[in-house]
Amino acid sequence: MMRLSTLILLGALAAPAIASAQTINTAAGRLDLAGTAPSACLVSAPGSVSGGNASFQVTGTQAAQIDITQLVDATTAQPRATSINLALPIICNGAHRLTVTTTNGGLARVGGNARNVSVTNGFREFLPYQVTASWAGQSTTGGSQTTTPVSMNVSDGAAGQLSLIIAVPAGGAPLVAGAYADSLVIRLQVAS
Repeated sequence: MMRLSTLILLGALAAPAIASAQTINTAAGRLDLAGTAPSACLVSAPGSVSGGNASFQVTGTQAAQIDITQLVDATTAQPRATSINLALPIICNGAHRLTVTTTNGGLARVGGNARNVSVTNGFREFLPYQVTASWAGQSTTGGSQTTTPVSMNVSDGAAGQLSLIIAVPAGGAPLVAGAYADSLVIRLQVAS
C-alpha cells in the first residue's frame, strides 16, 4: 500500500507543472499615433530695449511705437543721432524668410512730400535711416530708402532673439518743422 500512495502523491505533485506548460491563445494589435506639425512662426513683444534719444512702448498685441525724444537740435534744426536696439523673441519651426519693410522709406514729414529727398530753401522734409537685423546666425544692414532694408532666408527652424537696430544719422540739411513718421513691418514667412 505504501507504493500506491507514493505514486498518487508523485502524480499530484506533477499536475501543476503540466498545467502551467499549456499555451493560451492571445491576440495582439497595433495602434499607430500620427500627427502633423504645420510650419509656423511667432514674434513676441521685445524682451529688452536699449538705445539713445528714443523710447519704446507696446501699443497693441502686434504693435509698438518708437518715439524719438529730440528729432532735431534746437539751435540748428539738423537731425540728432538716434538709435534703438530691440531684442524680439522669435520661434520658427521650419525654413522661413525674414523681411523688414518701411511704409515711407524713411521719416517723412506728415502732410509733406513723402520721400522727397531734395532740399528746398536749405531745408528738407525726409530723413532716411539704417536698419540692421541679426537673426539665426545672419546679419544684414540696409537703408530705409529701399523700402525693404532687411531680407534674409533661413534654411531651417530657429528660436531666439532677433536683434533689430534702427539708427537715424545726425547732421545734414535741417528739417522743416512738423511731425515725422514711418512704419516698419517685421514679417516672418514660412517657406513653401
